[in-house]
Amino acid sequence: MKKGLLRKEIRVDELFNDGFINNSVQFNEVEVTTKANSSFVRGIDFSNSELIHEFDSEICVSSDEHLIKLHFSLEGTYCYQPLRHIKYLVQIPENHCNMFYYPTTQGKDIFFKGNAKSFEIYVKPRLLKDLLGSEFVYSFKKLKNAIENSNSFVLWDKSKFIPPSIRSKINDIIQCPYKGEVRKIYLESKLTVLLIDFLLGRQTSKLSKSNIKLLNSDYLALVRVENYIRKNLKDPLKIVDLADLAGFNATKLKRDFKKLYGVTIFKYITALRMEVAKSLIIQDGATIAHAAYEVGYANPQHFTTAFKRTMGYVPSELKPAVQ
Repeated sequence: MKKGLLRKEIRVDELFNDGFINNSVQFNEVEVTTKANSSFVRGIDFSNSELIHEFDSEICVSSDEHLIKLHFSLEGTYCYQPLRHIKYLVQIPENHCNMFYYPTTQGKDIFFKGNAKSFEIYVKPRLLKDLLGSEFVYSFKKLKNAIENSNSFVLWDKSKFIPPSIRSKINDIIQCPYKGEVRKIYLESKLTVLLIDFLLGRQTSKLSKSNIKLLNSDYLALVRVENYIRKNLKDPLKIVDLADLAGFNATKLKRDFKKLYGVTIFKYITALRMEVAKSLIIQDGATIAHAAYEVGYANPQHFTTAFKRTMGYVPSELKPAVQ
């Protein structure tokens, strides 16, 4: 088999054998690295997450049963292309997410050259009905019809950004500090909250129901701005500079950013700073002063005030994770 034609064959019984929430949910991390024009992927073999494969950009995917997948592009860009129903190409830029339905037909996972990190959750379709009850029928009629007719389905035509609160929950799962039975209880609770917040939470459900009309070039410009914000939280983030980056004037940037991300650009920056600081304190054991500095606050008291206003409690109430 020539390089590049990797296969990911999902056998549902094996995938969920040691799964979560009544053996109906499983999560996975995928990492792609590129060195000297060669790309390597880790995480496509569920039975051995440390196994590394060399590949070009595509991974052939098949499943022996229907599955729902939530995909979060934490770094880099990802696409999924079903071999049937070509119109359901799923494109997920960096720091964006989407949900789609895997019938048993084949598809392709596509990663572009460079480095990428993804967090993916596989869900048995029946779980959503059990988890959401009547809300599933009310809010996900198109998905329900797709499942009944074995058709491909994608939640959003244009993938949505990962809200800071959702990204924080993903970090909690990836960085789980516990082992044994406690680990499973902890992860089940985190996965349950993540699924409910993703499917019905105020931010993502608002984005799902909104009819966002933007030129694709404007959409990509806003993605570029959001990516810059996330990677430069320590620096002053001025509207005029962000507008220049997007190629917009300040008024258009503020208007279109809120249209796409559901909050003002100022609130988004603050919320992201607070979530990153929270992670630094809990996961890395950082002091409040150090966490404040890492997210752009020279004065810890100003940071504490902003943190309480955003999170509803002061950072001194946070406790480092048990190692």
